[in-house]
Amino acid sequence: MADPVRALRELLKANADVAALVGSRVFGGELPAAETKSMPRAAIVLRPSGGASLTAGSYARHDTQRIDLLAHGATPMEADALARLCRVIVCDIRRQVVEGCLIHWVDVAGGLSAERDRDAYWPVALQSFQIFHALEAVS
Repeated sequence: MADPVRALRELLKANADVAALVGSRVFGGELPAAETKSMPRAAIVLRPSGGASLTAGSYARHDTQRIDLLAHGATPMEADALARLCRVIVCDIRRQVVEGCLIHWVDVAGGLSAERDRDAYWPVALQSFQIFHALEAVS
């Protein structure tokens, strides 16, 4: 099965501008426990977050998935700038295969919001995306 979170994770890790800010700290699901010792610093977490299906009731082997991008930073401004950079990169994806996932498009699914990590109170900027992708992996 295609994994759109993994696809976006690998795409962001491969981007030179993102790598300059976060190194290899682009994660799927949640921030690893080992990272907490070094926080707050720049890091990205991508996680599925529901969303409406555009193919419900059909037999299409494609669907949409909402994905939240959490951009961590040492300050609220750093987190915000990282989220805005990622938005430009992710929303440029059009009909591309990344890590076996055929992505038709990625669009913003709401405005940018600022928050604090609920456990440690680190700055986080949240941006949601809607991704239309094939359900089955392709090569």
